[in-house]
Amino acid sequence: MATTKPKTANGYDADHTLACERALITLLRGFGTLKHTLRLVGGLVPRYLTPEKPPDVPPHAGTTDVDIVLNLQVLTDDEAYKSLATQLKDRGFTRHVNKEGKASSWRWQRQVSEHEYVLVEFLRDADEKLQGGKVAAVDGEDISALAIKHAGIVHEWFAEKEITAELLDGGGKATETVRFADVIAFLVLKSLAFDDRAENKDAADLVHVMRYAGTLEWIAQQFIDRQKAGQHRDAIAGALDALRRRFCDGEDVEGYERDGPVACASFMHGADADVSELRILEQRNVSGMVTEFLRLVEQGPSIHG
Repeated sequence: MATTKPKTANGYDADHTLACERALITLLRGFGTLKHTLRLVGGLVPRYLTPEKPPDVPPHAGTTDVDIVLNLQVLTDDEAYKSLATQLKDRGFTRHVNKEGKASSWRWQRQVSEHEYVLVEFLRDADEKLQGGKVAAVDGEDISALAIKHAGIVHEWFAEKEITAELLDGGGKATETVRFADVIAFLVLKSLAFDDRAENKDAADLVHVMRYAGTLEWIAQQFIDRQKAGQHRDAIAGALDALRRRFCDGEDVEGYERDGPVACASFMHGADADVSELRILEQRNVSGMVTEFLRLVEQGPSIHG
């Protein structure tokens, strides 16, 4: 099972995204008192932040995996941890095995059809003891989590929605409350993710949510309000800096030539020569939108006066 993310939107499909949602609901269904502590991040979140409403809100490209941020304060309790590990196995999740045949402790997979699997990745906040990009065991044995810088913001900055989906293995339909990164948390984490790993999908996800989650003025005001509240200032500052360096004019480089707009346009339109004009137009639109967003944020404290 490959874990490399597709470079263009054509590598994603609605059926697999639905399978990811079914895997998520199946996972939540078995976690009892733990499920309210789990936070969804990553490529499945735009499905809930920007529900498809043609023609105003087009469908999001989708995702190939499910990313869950764990609350380590809860998982330090032995009984809670055992419940998490046991329920993963009871619900049919197994450790992901890489190409070298090594089983992962932070990536788990769930078979959803004869030849199709959904990958579930467990994440945690980085701290002074574990820097971003490192993996550490939750209890030293059966399950681990990948440390992501500022991932812990989602424990405070989240939205929730009741989702009904068909459980895997014919378990019937179930309704669960999904708690996921809110608009600001999503944009912050995606900005930092693109700055770190330069994936086309990260840039495209970021742009999609910035375009369709609300007006640019509203999103900018949310950033301003969070700044005024003094919450997670380092995370916000890091995200705004990443957006400026990756999407905007500077250092004798025009914004549309930056790697952010290029990555987003390449994801949406591919690299073929016959769509080069579409790519350039998208690059200019993306750079212009991010530049205006930053102007609005810097204009604070209230863009509505």
